[in-house]
Amino acid sequence: MFIQLKNHKVHIFSKMGIDTSKKSILFIPGAGMDHRILSMFKMDSFFDEYNIIAIDLPGHGYTTGPLFYDVESHTKLCIEVLNELNLKNLILSGHSWGGLIALDLSTQYENDMTICMNIAYPFLVGDLLLDYAKGNLDQCVEFLMKYGIYKMPETEIKTLGFGVKGSGFYGRSKGVIKSPYGTKTVEDDPEREIKLYPLKRLFNQTEKEISSIDLKSCTNFRLKDDQISNIQNVKYIFCDKDKLARFDAENIILKNVNPEEDVFILKETGHFPYFEDPDQLKEVFKKILN
Repeated sequence: MFIQLKNHKVHIFSKMGIDTSKKSILFIPGAGMDHRILSMFKMDSFFDEYNIIAIDLPGHGYTTGPLFYDVESHTKLCIEVLNELNLKNLILSGHSWGGLIALDLSTQYENDMTICMNIAYPFLVGDLLLDYAKGNLDQCVEFLMKYGIYKMPETEIKTLGFGVKGSGFYGRSKGVIKSPYGTKTVEDDPEREIKLYPLKRLFNQTEKEISSIDLKSCTNFRLKDDQISNIQNVKYIFCDKDKLARFDAENIILKNVNPEEDVFILKETGHFPYFEDPDQLKEVFKKILN
């Protein structure tokens, strides 16, 4: 479905539709990604009780309208969309860059709970990755795979055939995977590429530099002092092998949390738990939601 705002037509994805009598979980994808992230989460057991919803932010997926260059603008757009949806018993959830937006949103919009996955604060992105993201998405994604992936999933993930119309990124044909910009055809390790393909294709956006824009906004984002003091009902999911967003028990956003009830650390998993170990992530969601 689409929500028409003043300057944007925002795409909202829900596999089972939206039942306003149910509780709702709104997922905000990570940098350069879109609603297709939900295809990797094992959420079927939650459908009876929850609307499972994902939002495409400007420059991502099927949402159209001007791009945003900071986290705060995305937060404001989310507020506009949520006002239109009028969801009850809302749970916010975001991964990485999307987790920053969810955290920012949690201090400004009424919600029952917020779940932040694989975030750092401040979330400082290195110059090398920013350069890759701006100049060559293929190199950027390879960097994220190299330092973000700790292990491959036990079984090959089967993704639906839908993508972002017109992007042409990460096309797969007869076992050969072509990367963005026409820079190369990946043939060095086709087995690895086939396994990574479901994750890599989440970065295929019609706006080629959206990953660069998102990652730069991570580095620039800061919460206001009153927001930090107002953080409440937030659950954090970290991964012990995550090199991109390392767990820091002394971080200011964790100052007032109960580590036994509010912080969950997935074992032997990197920055993309829904890809690397969706079963372990599902069990953590069960604990949080119950």
